[in-house]
Amino acid sequence: MTLILANAAVGASAYTVDGVGAKGFSTIQEAIDASEAGDEIIILNGTYSENLVIDKSLALKGEGGAVVNGSGSSSPLVTITSDNVTLEGLTFAGCKNESFDSGAVLVLADGCRLLNSTISASTGNGLCLRDSRDHLAAGNLICDNRHDGVSVISASSSHVMGNRIIQNGGSGISLVSAENDELVRNEVGENGEVGIRLARSEANDVVLNEIRLNAEDGIYLLDSSNNMLVENEICNSRLNGVNLYRSGNNFVLNNVISDSGEDGLLVVGLSNDNTISGNVVHASAINGISVYGSHFSSFSNNEIFQNRYHGISLRENSSSIVVSGNEIYGNTMYGISLDGSKANVIRNNDLHDNQNGIILAYSSDTVLELNEVHNNSFGLSMEFVENVIVSGSDVHNNVDHGIQLKDSRRSKVWSNEIHDNGADGVHVSGSENVVLYSNMITNNSEYGVQLLDLSSRNLLMYNTVRHNVYGAYIYEGNMNLIFSNIFIDNQNFNVRDNDENRWKSNFYGDYTGRDLDGDLIGDEPYVILGRRGAVSYDPIPMTVQIWSEEKKGPLMPETITASI
Repeated sequence: MTLILANAAVGASAYTVDGVGAKGFSTIQEAIDASEAGDEIIILNGTYSENLVIDKSLALKGEGGAVVNGSGSSSPLVTITSDNVTLEGLTFAGCKNESFDSGAVLVLADGCRLLNSTISASTGNGLCLRDSRDHLAAGNLICDNRHDGVSVISASSSHVMGNRIIQNGGSGISLVSAENDELVRNEVGENGEVGIRLARSEANDVVLNEIRLNAEDGIYLLDSSNNMLVENEICNSRLNGVNLYRSGNNFVLNNVISDSGEDGLLVVGLSNDNTISGNVVHASAINGISVYGSHFSSFSNNEIFQNRYHGISLRENSSSIVVSGNEIYGNTMYGISLDGSKANVIRNNDLHDNQNGIILAYSSDTVLELNEVHNNSFGLSMEFVENVIVSGSDVHNNVDHGIQLKDSRRSKVWSNEIHDNGADGVHVSGSENVVLYSNMITNNSEYGVQLLDLSSRNLLMYNTVRHNVYGAYIYEGNMNLIFSNIFIDNQNFNVRDNDENRWKSNFYGDYTGRDLDGDLIGDEPYVILGRRGAVSYDPIPMTVQIWSEEKKGPLMPETITASI
């Protein structure tokens, strides 16, 4: 507004170019040379074989389809070296400039505007904003250029808005060493490389763009930080929907990412401290979200479904990542997969109708809490893990085991509800120093708890094992302690033990011994049978439930505690 008022005050002139000079000038460059700063040049219908240099603040406006196609030289069709130039309603076609730091329209000054124009068929870039700031490119068609549609190099605080940028040979929009730019509501499609590319760029906003059918990634960040990718629709990328490579502290929020040829969202190469939230990621040919060798990011409140492999995959020592509040369903393999990762938190997610819910392999120091894992094949499987905590989760209605630990060490499964699974509630094989504490394990179709394959030195304490086909079975393993649990109403048996394990102070629904002294401890031991004549004993079985199913806490009077 300040510029308009200033121009009006000095009485700006208007010039007309018609190609023959009948209404003023025959060439655009003649009109530029004759004008003063603030003047307007009207370019009538026609084809102008010129390479323009604009070295003063002018407005060039096309009427009736004016086309600038160059004189055959390799120079840009327009080179702008003065601030506050406007190009509007023009077509720039057939530029022969192939430089990667130039373009058919090259802007080297500040505050310029390219409006409602067409840039096409350049052998290099379409529009290039370089070493400048405060531009507006809006309402343009930029297509069929051999390199990038829009190239922003060391330019800042500019707005690329509402453009159609399609079928360029390179990226649709490329930012290099750019900052504080806004890319808003552009259609970026069918380009030969990336839809939108940011390299060594920071504090840019990529918002509400439609990014589709690009030959590589939809959005690619390289060595870039503090950028906002918000509410974009990214579909049918041949590679990844969004790729963060060596890029940290970015925000990927509320995007829809679908039908990617590889991953929906890829975070790789020490891309740390990113926030990924509120996105819908589906129908990727590999994983919905993949994280490789990156740390300290959060993935929250995303909807991730119907991806070919995993919903979320953390690999290659990815650590200190929080995955929370996501709904993950219908993925062909795992809802969440952690492989070779550590110190991650998986919290309050809803995982259902995946082939398997959650799997951890060769991972350590991980917390899984308050998740609902249901209607998968396996619910939660841990293989070759160490120091993993599973707590406060509802694991139910899975086709196979609810929770499985295989070759695991020093892990804790506590205060979970594990019920109505198609095989075992908790299945432990080849594992040591595992603690099962305060779990409600009910209505599972095979064993409530089963230990096998030399599972030793494990602790089962304060669990309720009820209404399963079988209660607790130690098939193979010794030196396990089974203390103060409730085993009742299981269909075939409450407990079995094939080896030498320590059973103490449990309540057994089928105990028939007496308590003559009224201390709530049976006078006779509870006999626990096993295969091939194996017999174990609980020397102090309880004659009342020592565990409150409602309050999930021990009912242990001081007299019982003293006796134990």
